[in-house]
Amino acid sequence: MPIKRLLILFLSLAFSEAVIMLFLAAFVTQFTGVWLSVILDSSLIALVAIVTTLYLFRDNDFVTHQKLRTEFLIIKIAMIVFTVEAIIMFAFNFDALMLKQWQIMLIDGLILSSLSVSLIYLFVIKYAFSLNQSHNTQKNTTKLTSSLAYFCSAVLLYIALYMFYQSQLQTRINNVIQHEKNELKQAKKAFLQQLNHASRDLLILRNNHHFKDHDILSSVNRAQLEQDYANFISIKNFYTQIRILDLTGKELLRVHRDKHNVAIVSAEQLQDKSHRYYFKQAIKMNPSAIFISPLDLNFENGEIERPFKPMIRLASVLMGPKGTKIGLLIVNLEGAHLLSQLDNISKNSSGNIMLLNKDSYWLFGDTNKQWSFMFANKPQHRFKDQQPHIWQSMQIQANGIIENENNVYIYDHLTLLNDMLLPNNIANSLINRPEWTLINKVPLAKIESEFSSLKKLIIALYLGIMTLMIFVIYTFAIHTIKRRKYQAKVENYAYFDSLTGLYNRRIFLEQLDLEIIKATQLSCPLVLMYLDLDYFKPINDELGHGAGDEVLKEVAIRIKSCLRQQDIIARIGGDEFAAILPQLNDKKAIADIAERIITSINTPFTIFDQQCSLGISIGIATSASETQTSIKLKTQADQALYEAKNSGRNCYRFSK
Repeated sequence: MPIKRLLILFLSLAFSEAVIMLFLAAFVTQFTGVWLSVILDSSLIALVAIVTTLYLFRDNDFVTHQKLRTEFLIIKIAMIVFTVEAIIMFAFNFDALMLKQWQIMLIDGLILSSLSVSLIYLFVIKYAFSLNQSHNTQKNTTKLTSSLAYFCSAVLLYIALYMFYQSQLQTRINNVIQHEKNELKQAKKAFLQQLNHASRDLLILRNNHHFKDHDILSSVNRAQLEQDYANFISIKNFYTQIRILDLTGKELLRVHRDKHNVAIVSAEQLQDKSHRYYFKQAIKMNPSAIFISPLDLNFENGEIERPFKPMIRLASVLMGPKGTKIGLLIVNLEGAHLLSQLDNISKNSSGNIMLLNKDSYWLFGDTNKQWSFMFANKPQHRFKDQQPHIWQSMQIQANGIIENENNVYIYDHLTLLNDMLLPNNIANSLINRPEWTLINKVPLAKIESEFSSLKKLIIALYLGIMTLMIFVIYTFAIHTIKRRKYQAKVENYAYFDSLTGLYNRRIFLEQLDLEIIKATQLSCPLVLMYLDLDYFKPINDELGHGAGDEVLKEVAIRIKSCLRQQDIIARIGGDEFAAILPQLNDKKAIADIAERIITSINTPFTIFDQQCSLGISIGIATSASETQTSIKLKTQADQALYEAKNSGRNCYRFSK
């Protein structure tokens, strides 16, 4: 077993895999999917395995035996390594193990090298160094190779179908993301346009001539303002209130709309709003400033109004005829009108639309979590507490797309200073600019569910093709086994004696020439024996040729049992045999072998219940010269055999 070369192959595969993984980590995975990484990694390491194996095992015997067994040596090695690496990359999710890069390379390299080297040895190298290849050995090799081809095809087909499915799925995901991104953009545009219009309407109401030319506290002016405001909000039904507060926070007048009914609130029902945050902040403004509140719930008489009424309040300072600050003009913009646009988008959206305030509290999108910041006695649900990494990533830029394993988050920040289309003099006067974040959370599982039919079709196609391939590869393997069995028979007729199973005369002469060359190169002697049976003809004459054939079979077995394992024996004629004994320089050892043969042949044979006896004459020649040729050696062995015959037979003689 070539352990040293297998160890070199193991180390080369492990080192090469580490280099390939570094390359892929640096250049490929940033731009492509996992399937391309699998193909590139598996293909490159398979190429390394082919080159390394062929270099390490370039022995003549290895190449010769491989060519006798299969012409697909390179394909076989490539299939082994490609399949092993592809299975490793698909089976092991290294990222989920939270390992460092060097740990991943080490684990992957060890698994790949161990499995690949073991399979290459079992499928390729082991049989190359097996000198005796029986039909069963070749049959098992064909079965193993067919199984390997099947699994390699299964992996390649899986990669191809996986690529197709992922391509279709990614296209759909991209289309959904683009559609949802456009919807979110339209929602943001509508939201900001409404605030823009409300800001302009506030300025129109603030510049009413009653504030400059008359005392607004007079009954005439008061009645005129109330009527103007009532007409205003009856036309623009997205406003719910228009109020004037004095410098202490008390309401001077208030026009209120409830659904389609517009009412002027009586003096007895006017409220004190001095405790509300919007009054405290807005009353401090300069005359040119505009206050816009965050989106929250409406308070009436110190309590949150039910059912909930989301509200945005716009405020501006009122100046009297003498240029003094006389109060605040406040317009309530109905939040439900703004949120209804998000609700319409949500009905046709593939995701979950959310609107968050600057502290990431829910204003829209999750009924159980909405407006939690308005109630001190309820759990405070914030997006950044539940998805801290996502929220942190959203703070980096104004809008974008963030994807994790389960969801795609499409987001866009609404910042009034940057996004509202107001004249510069008005935009610069905005204070308390609220910020909101629009998010569309698209579950990837929801998109993948749309491809359930395609997935089932792909699975059915995969199973169908693999079932068909079982039949094809099985049929190919059976025909290959039959063809090799037939080739083995043909080779047996060409190289071996059909009766005894020994080499025939032609192959024996070829082997003799090769052994003479080896003996010359190694400067060691070579022994050639010619063996001829004595008293064989009477057996044929008395018991028939069938009995003679059985005797020859038994003679072949006995002679072979007396020789060494490396010796070569052949039947070169009717009852004539020859043996080549390489690297044997001890004359006594040669004589011992000849005597064992004679003793073995002298033992009576039982053929067809009949006992018969034989003898054998042996002529021995030794190649003692580097210039020795096969013709000279055969002549010397033949002369020695002739001398043994003339010496009374059943003996051996060395050539002189």
